Amino acid sequence: MEKVLSDVLPILDIEHDCILSRQGDISIVFKVDLPEIFTMSADDYEALHQVWIKAIKILPKYSLLHKQDWFTKASYKATTRQQDGFLAKASARHFEGRPYLDHQCYLTITQRPKNRKPSSSMFSSLLRRSIVPAELLDARSLKDFTDIAGRFKRILEDSSFIRLHRLSRAQLTSDNKRVGYIERYCSLNETAAQPLLKDIEFKSGIRVGKQHCELFTLADVNDLPAMCGSRITYEKYSTDRSKFSVGFAAAIGQLLPCNHIYNSISL
Repeated sequence: MEKVLSDVLPILDIEHDCILSRQGDISIVFKVDLPEIFTMSADDYEALHQVWIKAIKILPKYSLLHKQDWFTKASYKATTRQQDGFLAKASARHFEGRPYLDHQCYLTITQRPKNRKPSSSMFSSLLRRSIVPAELLDARSLKDFTDIAGRFKRILEDSSFIRLHRLSRAQLTSDNKRVGYIERYCSLNETAAQPLLKDIEFKSGIRVGKQHCELFTLADVNDLPAMCGSRITYEKYSTDRSKFSVGFAAAIGQLLPCNHIYNSISL
């Protein structure tokens, strides 16, 4: 049985650069600039971890934080200028065409309605006074949520480790020449310059266009390591006298050599 994606997609509309869901959720999306791998010390990782905790604590009740990391294989394309010196041009020729794992990070803050009932036949929208959550009808609620998102952004940026750029309506949606953030995720387009519609099939696994996908979930405590922290030691570059640090989830992030998307959710 075939279905049109727009009929099952839970997104209702985009207003004031916010994503509105059919159940009344409001979401703000940021594109995040993170430090490069192998550039932070153990103290830096601990400081960044504390900044994340401080920022998450200011989020209101019934909110959800979704961090999405895209890792896609790419080839280095050098850009040289006529006024560049000999060493700059030699460096560009040396790295030209070399493969690397491109990383893009997005952060979504979602505010859910306070009194939203679970979806079932016992709670029909026809029996409610209004099918629209009260928060969407109150302009002050949207302003308060936007202000909190702004404070969240400032706390992370004050650490000097992270930069956040809020996505506008034009960046969230698509046009004839470029793919927006929402469509790019649904069609697994590696870049925004691929306006190509793809079918999603579930007959034999998950397939999006010609791409075969696998889904892995870490939701059980028993599946996690015995010790969790802000960093781990990267044994390949470490010695008996010095410890080389990487992020705790680097093994399924930057160090996983294949195209993948890493999602982490905080309720």
